[in-house]
Formats: sequence, structure tokens, C-alpha cells
Amino acid sequence: MPIRDVFLVLLVTVIWGVNFVAAKGAVTHLPPLVANAGRFVVVIIALLPFLKLVPGRMKDLMIASFTLGVLHFGLVFTAMSLAGGVGSVAIAAQLAVPFSTILAIIVLKESLGWKRGAGIVLSFFGVLVLGFDPKVFAYWDALLVMSAAAFVYAVAAILMRRLKDVRAVTTQAWVGVAGAIGSIFLSLVFEHGQWQAITSAPPIAWLCVVYTGLGSSVAGHGTINYLLRKHEVTAVSPYMLATPLFGVLAGMVFLGEHLTWRMVLGGVLTILGVLIITLRNNVRARAVAEVALTSD
Repeated sequence: MPIRDVFLVLLVTVIWGVNFVAAKGAVTHLPPLVANAGRFVVVIIALLPFLKLVPGRMKDLMIASFTLGVLHFGLVFTAMSLAGGVGSVAIAAQLAVPFSTILAIIVLKESLGWKRGAGIVLSFFGVLVLGFDPKVFAYWDALLVMSAAAFVYAVAAILMRRLKDVRAVTTQAWVGVAGAIGSIFLSLVFEHGQWQAITSAPPIAWLCVVYTGLGSSVAGHGTINYLLRKHEVTAVSPYMLATPLFGVLAGMVFLGEHLTWRMVLGGVLTILGVLIITLRNNVRARAVAEVALTSD
């Protein structure tokens, strides 16, 4: 990729890394599902011109949007509300890559291979090491919920593949609608004290909500969609591994978090495992593309 595009993809990883701190700031003052609903209200406002009906595709679009906007991001905000820090959960979020690979093996009947298998084992072992860190063990439930969020993201990614014919920005807008409406409904069922939290939340909480909507969703995902239209996934995806690094750094800078050797070891093992899987997936994707090209 040109230097300009490398800079753009790394900028997105910074935006997404800082987003973990913003999410933590939001749920410090707001219930998780309220914060998630607020995030997607911002997305709707920003992408309203692109919110259009897609004839024949609305059922698949709404299922994918609900899975991503309500289930995945709802779990992410819930994990952040349970976590005592952001570094460990930012690393656990990377389990979306091994989960996606496992689903591809089960659903698409792909072969595993020992290298991808080793990467999967290594990444999960890394999160296990994180969980046994005394500082992280105090909020092990946050790691568990974030791991569930990573699995749901892997499911959402499969659902989103069916929508390649729908403009990415239109899909984002509908994710916003599903995320806002679904989160409001679930908040009314499972949360309490919403109105008191909304009226008493300080400006910083709302700035964090706006950042998660405009920064992470609109700017972050919008830039990645732009890059993926120019370059192959295999060229872009390895750079995304910098996201947890910037998440850890953001936690240290903005929240004064301190790293322990177990957190470092767990993070290195997880990211190394994800790197192996990513590189092997990229090799596999290129091989499939070459076979398809020669068959044509």
C-alpha cells in the first residue's frame, strides 16, 4: 500500500484503540445499553442521508444490523462497564479473528492446518494468561463478556458478507437504527435508573458517546471501507493488529493504568496467535483467488 494509505489504516487503529477509553468513560456514568443507544443515535444523525430501503435485502440487512449493533456492541459496552481497565479487554477483543476462523472451518468446511490451529490455541491461551493476572482476575467477567462480544462479531462478519451488494455506508446507517432501537428496548427490560443517569451524566460522558459514534463508527469504519475498496483485505488486515497496542497505550495515558508482566505476556501471546491466523488466512485467500483466476 502507498504510505498515505498505511498512515490511514494506522490512524484507524489509533481511533479504535482510544475508543476503548471512550467507551469506558461513557459507561462510567451511563448504563451500558444506554451508552450503546447514544452511540448509534449519533451514527444515525451522521449517516441519515444514506439511510435508504434496499429492496429484497432488508431482512438480511436487519438481521446483520441487529447482530452487530445490538448484540456485539451491547456486549462490548457491558464488558467495559465491568472492567477495571481497558488494556486487557482491548486484547481480548482480538479473539474475533480466531472465532471467525473457527466458524469458517465449521460453516464453510475449510481445512484447519496446523499453523492456523496453533494460532487459535495461542490466542486463547494468551487471554487465559491475562485472566489469571491478579489485577485482571478481579474483573474476569469483563474478559468473558468481551470474548462473547468477539464471537458475536465473528457471526456478524459472516452475515455481513451476504450484503456485499449493499453500499457499506447504507449498511452502517441501518446498523445505527438497529443498534439504537434494540438497545433502548433491551435497556428498558434489563437496566434501571436510566433517566437519572442521563440527566446527571457530565459533559465528558456525552463527549465519549459522541466519540464512539463519530470516531469509531463513522470515521473508523468509513475509512476502512474506503481502503478495502482500494486494496485487498490481505493488505489491510495485518495493520489492524496494532489496535490493542493503542488500546493499552490509551489506557496508560488517559486512565493511568499500569502493566504487569502477566498482562504483557498474555497480550504478546494473544496478538502473536492472531497474527499467525491473519497471515495464514491471507495466504489462503490469495490461493483461492489464484485458483478462481486460473479457472476463469
